[in-house]
Amino acid sequence: MTRLARVDMDAVAPLYPSDKVAGRVAARGEHFEWEPARSGKVHSDLPLAHRAPTERELADPTYVDLSGATIGRLKVIGVAADVTSRGNQNWVVRCVCGAYETRKGRYIKACAAGNNPGSSEPMCDACGYTRKLQLGYHNPKKAAAAAEAIQNCIR
Repeated sequence: MTRLARVDMDAVAPLYPSDKVAGRVAARGEHFEWEPARSGKVHSDLPLAHRAPTERELADPTYVDLSGATIGRLKVIGVAADVTSRGNQNWVVRCVCGAYETRKGRYIKACAAGNNPGSSEPMCDACGYTRKLQLGYHNPKKAAAAAEAIQNCIR
């Protein structure tokens, strides 16, 4: 008899997932505690500081004001006030899920032209992670760590 067979089902039943998607995610050991990648982007549930383009920027013939543009699930709010980067301007965007992020102007221009670098639909990183889980992608290392943790709890 295995150790798992001796587990009381009344203690385990409340831990069962409530729907099909939750069942798939729980079966792999994945979870929805998402952490942003540290690639220079800022992700926040609260509005990020932004500003309107300055007169000097608007006078430059090569400058493109992206404020108000909509690409996929993202809407450009304005220029990021606190986030600086080398060579390209950061813009604050808001996803339809309500999250705010910074994106480079180069990315926004490419998506607006139809040359989307990356996924099929531009979205915030949290929505992108959730979409990957829904499509069946998972991290085997996280799944193995979760399975090991469950086995340790059962012992």
